[in-house]
Amino acid sequence: MSRRRPYQDDDDGYDRFCRSKRRRVSEDQEMEEKLETLVYKIGEKSNASLESNLEGLVSVLEAYLTKCRDKVLRLLTDCALKMPEKCTTYTTIAGLMNAKNYIFGGEFVEQMVKAFKDALKRCQWDTARYTLRFLADLVNCHVIDA
Repeated sequence: MSRRRPYQDDDDGYDRFCRSKRRRVSEDQEMEEKLETLVYKIGEKSNASLESNLEGLVSVLEAYLTKCRDKVLRLLTDCALKMPEKCTTYTTIAGLMNAKNYIFGGEFVEQMVKAFKDALKRCQWDTARYTLRFLADLVNCHVIDA
């Protein structure tokens, strides 16, 4: 018995290369996970400036927007509601996205207003307060006209 590693051109009747011990993930799922990680970690300490990080993230989001608009909207809405400590960071992202794609800005505001109304209906007062604060900060980023 040889101790050398088998190669793909070895024909011993046993296909070892079709099986994998790791679970395979589709490219779309992998890209979505990377995108979520980028969005969640924006604003944390890094060597680059926050401004360059925001511009880079907006360009990535804009490229991904053509494929899955709903996922990007959902992701930004979830971040706005679940991480109120980064409110200004996410409103800046929304403002930059609105400057590049005016239609996306309108859809995002509609989704945030819907989230605000849902929070009020469900008596989730903290979520409603965070959403209202986020909407107020969108005025500062010129996404909503005062």
